[in-house]
Amino acid sequence: MTTPTIERSITAFLDGEDSLEIDNIIHSTEGAARFGFQGALVGGVTVYSWAVPALIEALGEDWLDSGWIDFRLRRPVYPGDQITTRVTPTDTNVEFTMAKAEGEVCIAGTAGLGQADFYPDLAVARNRVVVPPADPPIFLTPENLPIGEDLPAMAVPMSIEDAAEYADHFARDPHPRWRGEDARLHPGWIAGRCVRLTKHTYEYPAGIHAGSQIQMLAPAIAGQTLIVSGHVTDGYRRKQHEYCLLDVTISSESGQDLARLRHRTIYQVGGAD
Repeated sequence: MTTPTIERSITAFLDGEDSLEIDNIIHSTEGAARFGFQGALVGGVTVYSWAVPALIEALGEDWLDSGWIDFRLRRPVYPGDQITTRVTPTDTNVEFTMAKAEGEVCIAGTAGLGQADFYPDLAVARNRVVVPPADPPIFLTPENLPIGEDLPAMAVPMSIEDAAEYADHFARDPHPRWRGEDARLHPGWIAGRCVRLTKHTYEYPAGIHAGSQIQMLAPAIAGQTLIVSGHVTDGYRRKQHEYCLLDVTISSESGQDLARLRHRTIYQVGGAD
């Protein structure tokens, strides 16, 4: 018997203020227009968060503790777009897409249980000493991108209330697993720590999430202060954009590694007016 494709749909929304005062102006109407986009871009990790219910339905709760995902963002998502997630089981894992009503695929990837093929390639930062955010932050350029170096680590308090707020405001996911005494940390929130780690030290006015590889290692529970550390693996230029490849580890208060991620981001967007 063939397992059917799982589908979930949502109307895309902007998860923050539509203003040039935000720290990534690509997520504002006026800022995105400077780079030739028709509207504010919805954040990539927010879009990914909308796929989580379908992925859990396909792979089970174990995916949150010891699963993996590998996806690329192909097309921008704008507020008001009707986005449908489709998760299709294969012989060994699942394939998934997130597409607009007219069929344009915005995100595509694979996910599964156990150790991902990419996991051994993820760099692990040796420097996990937490420091305050840089004041002022350093403007990030290809010349000072610290390829081959660890970034300063940061501490991230994440309360039970914060976990529920993320599920409500960003993921729009009412499931009780994100709430209460044993609240889980949402995979979308976990993916979003990569940009926040970069901006702990650096700043750039506009950036675009291009892809993620994420390996979950242990249950990530709210009500603690997480340690986020990272290593800049690579930087390169493609189609007028400057990219950064950042490998991140998220650890518990006790020092246990909960997740390792590789985040691909455009930190200098080409095509500005």
